[in-house]
Amino acid sequence: MKGILGFISFTLIVGGLQGIVHEAFDKWIPLMGFMRHLYVDGYEIYLSIGLIVLGAAVATASAKAPQS
Repeated sequence: MKGILGFISFTLIVGGLQGIVHEAFDKWIPLMGFMRHLYVDGYEIYLSIGLIVLGAAVATASAKAPQS
Protein backbone atom coordinates (compact mmCIF):
# COMPACT_ATOMS: atom_id res chain seq x y z
CA MET A 1 0.00 0.00 0.00
CA LYS A 2 2.87 2.35 0.77
CA GLY A 3 4.30 1.94 -2.71
CA ILE A 4 1.03 2.71 -4.45
CA LEU A 5 0.35 5.77 -2.29
CA GLY A 6 3.92 6.96 -2.83
CA PHE A 7 3.54 6.68 -6.59
CA ILE A 8 0.20 8.51 -6.54
CA SER A 9 1.61 11.31 -4.38
CA PHE A 10 4.64 11.65 -6.67
CA THR A 11 2.39 11.87 -9.73
CA LEU A 12 0.15 14.50 -8.12
CA ILE A 13 3.01 16.66 -6.90
CA VAL A 14 4.90 16.52 -10.21
CA GLY A 15 1.67 17.24 -12.10
CA GLY A 16 1.01 20.28 -9.94
CA LEU A 17 4.55 21.53 -10.39
CA GLN A 18 4.22 21.03 -14.12
CA GLY A 19 1.11 23.20 -14.18
CA ILE A 20 2.95 25.99 -12.40
CA VAL A 21 5.92 25.67 -14.78
CA HIS A 22 3.53 25.78 -17.73
CA GLU A 23 1.89 28.96 -16.46
CA ALA A 24 5.24 30.62 -15.71
CA PHE A 25 7.17 29.63 -18.84
CA ASP A 26 4.48 28.38 -21.27
CA LYS A 27 6.28 25.04 -21.67
CA TRP A 28 4.93 21.52 -21.08
CA ILE A 29 7.31 18.94 -19.62
CA PRO A 30 7.16 15.89 -21.93
CA LEU A 31 7.34 13.41 -19.04
CA MET A 32 3.94 14.43 -17.66
CA GLY A 33 2.27 15.61 -20.85
CA PHE A 34 -0.96 13.77 -20.08
CA MET A 35 -1.60 16.18 -17.18
CA ARG A 36 -2.54 18.97 -19.61
CA HIS A 37 -5.93 17.31 -20.04
CA LEU A 38 -6.70 17.89 -16.33
CA TYR A 39 -6.50 21.67 -16.44
CA VAL A 40 -9.51 23.92 -17.07
CA ASP A 41 -9.00 27.25 -18.84
CA GLY A 42 -8.57 30.07 -16.36
CA TYR A 43 -8.07 27.84 -13.31
CA GLU A 44 -4.65 26.33 -14.02
CA ILE A 45 -2.88 27.90 -11.04
CA TYR A 46 -5.63 26.89 -8.60
CA LEU A 47 -5.69 23.33 -9.91
CA SER A 48 -1.90 23.11 -9.77
CA ILE A 49 -1.83 24.25 -6.15
CA GLY A 50 -4.66 21.85 -5.37
CA LEU A 51 -2.74 18.95 -6.94
CA ILE A 52 0.35 19.78 -4.89
CA VAL A 53 -1.67 19.97 -1.66
CA LEU A 54 -3.47 16.72 -2.49
CA GLY A 55 -0.15 15.06 -3.29
CA ALA A 56 1.27 16.19 0.05
CA ALA A 57 -1.81 14.79 1.83
CA VAL A 58 -1.42 11.44 0.06
CA ALA A 59 2.29 11.42 0.95
CA THR A 60 1.40 11.96 4.60
CA ALA A 61 -1.11 9.12 4.41
CA SER A 62 1.57 6.97 2.79
CA ALA A 63 3.96 7.67 5.64
CA LYS A 64 1.35 6.63 8.21
CA ALA A 65 0.15 3.55 6.31
CA PRO A 66 1.22 0.19 7.71
CA GLN A 67 3.91 -1.60 5.76
CA SER A 68 2.50 -4.71 4.12
